[in-house]
Parts: sequence; structure tokens; C-alpha cells
Amino acid sequence: MKHKPQMMKMRWLSAAVMLSLCTSSAWAFSIDDVAKEAQTLAGKGFEAPKSNLPSAFRDMKYADYQQIQFNHDKAYWNNLKS
Repeated sequence: MKHKPQMMKMRWLSAAVMLSLCTSSAWAFSIDDVAKEAQTLAGKGFEAPKSNLPSAFRDMKYADYQQIQFNHDKAYWNNLKS
């Protein structure tokens, strides 16, 4: 009985692997699906994507983006010893 927890873990792991194998094939698509979608999109006019950025970021110039840097002093792991 001392190996029972290990066996249960193996059973759950094998069940999860089998389930993932079964579901992944449902999401697969073929080259025909891609060609059909491309044909549909080619018939439509260009529609610019809608931006969900706040105006502070949306109105930034490229030079402003270049000034953004990571602040190492405020990192969560700054005071942790490795």
C-alpha cells in the first residue's frame, strides 16, 4: 500500500495525457481550411484593427517608446538572494 499514492499519480497523469491527445486533434486544421479563410478574407476590404491601448500609449511617438526601460530597483525579486 505504500506505492498507492504513486500509482494514483501515474493514473491521473496517463488520463490527462490521453485526454489531451483526444482534444488536440479537434483543434487541428488543414491547408484547405487556411486556403478557404484566405479566399474569404481576400474578398473583403481592409479593416484597420481597433486599438485597445490607453491614449497615453496610443499617442506615443517612437522616440518615447525607446525611452521606456525596466526599473531594476522596483523588481519583485530585487532583494532576494539567488
